[in-house]
Amino acid sequence: MHRLIAGAGLALCILASSSPAFASDAASCELKVREGYRFYDISGRSLDDLVEQIRLNGTKWNDGKVYSAMTNWDIHYKYEVTCQNGRYSVKSAATRVDILYNMPRLNLATCAPELAGTWSEYLTHLQRHEFGHKELAVKAASEMNEMFGTLPSFSSEEDLAAEITRRTEEKFHNLKELQIGYDHDTRHGETQGAVLAAGPH
Repeated sequence: MHRLIAGAGLALCILASSSPAFASDAASCELKVREGYRFYDISGRSLDDLVEQIRLNGTKWNDGKVYSAMTNWDIHYKYEVTCQNGRYSVKSAATRVDILYNMPRLNLATCAPELAGTWSEYLTHLQRHEFGHKELAVKAASEMNEMFGTLPSFSSEEDLAAEITRRTEEKFHNLKELQIGYDHDTRHGETQGAVLAAGPH
């Protein structure tokens, strides 16, 4: 039996920047999520054809394996600094999560009609798994915003920046571990039904 399982979550980077304080006294934390898709097309007359096309055209991860889908995520953050009585603190923060889903797309015009239902069910489970990767990244970004809102003040802007770097890098490391654990626990989506199976030859 040939079968394919869903994709892995791929961490790309965290980008940070800071700028001088701005006028408003009201602290604010903002979180934005942007999602996009990148497709690769497949077609075939049987499940064996689809499995083989995904093997040839799917997304290769850093473990050397080819997956039917993959979710790439970037977390970007920036913060504003204010100084009062010689103490530096975060005035506001903005965090953005960029999500890119790499997904297969079946050419329904050329595939066997009987494959349409099987494919639709598979794709539903596949997307469910990939959305789980997104949810982990968005949750981590939200926690980073909460961190910005609870940071104490520091005697220098350099000390403040160093503490932010330490905490965000720790969060980033934990998120990568969570993403790996999610794939391990779901067997890359297999336990969620994201399995495209073809019969024995």
